[in-house]
Amino acid sequence: MVNRSIGRETILEIPFPANFRLKSLSSDLYDICFMTVYINFSTPVEGDFEIDTSKVFNQPFTRYPKEVVEKIKKTLPRFKEKFSTMVVCGMGGSSLGAKTIDSFARAFNEANHGLVFLDNVDPTLVKQTLESLDWKNTVFCFVSKSGTTLETVVFLNLVLEELRRRNLPVEEHVIFVGDRGKSFEEMANSLGCEFFEIPSDVDGRFSVLTSTGLVPSFFADFDIDELWEGAREVLRDQSEDNPAIKLAKYKMDNYLNKGRNVSVMFTYGNYLFPFSFWYSQLWAESLGKEGKGQTPLKALGTVDQHSLVQLFREGPDDKVYQFVKAREIKWDTQLPEHTQILDYIANKKVSEIFRALYEGTKEALIQTGRPVISIELDRYSAFNLGYLFMLYMLATVAAAQILGINPFGQPGVELGKRIAKERLQKGL
Repeated sequence: MVNRSIGRETILEIPFPANFRLKSLSSDLYDICFMTVYINFSTPVEGDFEIDTSKVFNQPFTRYPKEVVEKIKKTLPRFKEKFSTMVVCGMGGSSLGAKTIDSFARAFNEANHGLVFLDNVDPTLVKQTLESLDWKNTVFCFVSKSGTTLETVVFLNLVLEELRRRNLPVEEHVIFVGDRGKSFEEMANSLGCEFFEIPSDVDGRFSVLTSTGLVPSFFADFDIDELWEGAREVLRDQSEDNPAIKLAKYKMDNYLNKGRNVSVMFTYGNYLFPFSFWYSQLWAESLGKEGKGQTPLKALGTVDQHSLVQLFREGPDDKVYQFVKAREIKWDTQLPEHTQILDYIANKKVSEIFRALYEGTKEALIQTGRPVISIELDRYSAFNLGYLFMLYMLATVAAAQILGINPFGQPGVELGKRIAKERLQKGL
């Protein structure tokens, strides 16, 4: 890792091992790659925060799930041979990670299998999704740590009934992912379905690198080994120089010392945008406790340059900004040599215009005096996404330590669940 200053920016350049072998996008060959993540902070961290790094890096979600990965590689090929689509049924941390992986992969990965997500009980979404499926070519993956998540159980009952109506074998079309000893393992055993374990000591929103994210990803032809290689890279340096620790300190300095209680995740690219949803749950549910917390706000570049940037530049100075973008784009388009209305875009690639708008927005915020973190991936890859996941999970735990709160559990959501249950039991 290189740590240096250029003008007002502190820059961390994190080169990944030169001998890491990345699978070629166009063949089954493996190319030697040198990947880099560029993390820039527009202003220095002024707060003096002490962090017990051992309590950050020795978390259950940092353990490589060797047995689960081996079972996935042994079991799922038969599902991939038979089915072209997997419907992932889960809520929050049970689906947001897999949804992020699926979207991210579409920017570079050419897959023969697809994912569909049932992650809301919006009745129109549920009906249209179920009616659109080719049921003979579809496997359903139900994900819930407790096995009692209301929405997921609704999906389960609808799917089981429809499979039986169509005379399709449940044991061949259904997979369960959850905690051992809970409802989903019991269901899997009674129905003869495959079951994949989520470690009981890993909270749902921290479970993307367990069965929760790995089962759907492997089905969709995503390289889960490379995903974990990227995650491991963040764990190499377990000192306070680790980028995750620096990220946590920077954000908490702006929150505690400068009153910036909104954390903007400005992802540049539609295929990166779902990462902001995963991040929002991670940051909000982990830190929003005891009257504390920094509210996450999602933004999509370049779309929200035309909706939110006015507020960002001339509204209240209560936000810290995180920009995330991939530098190298696999699929691009070039404008003609002679263009209408705007001559300065002639012969430009769309990626060049995209980059200019990104740089313009970021620089405008910096010149306005807003605190900006920019995280640039050299490319879309499973490695870089694994790096991003682990970076932010560790930063969340470090931020919780600074705030003096427990980042795990979400007691604040239980009351709403109880009220909903009571109303359903009473017939609304």
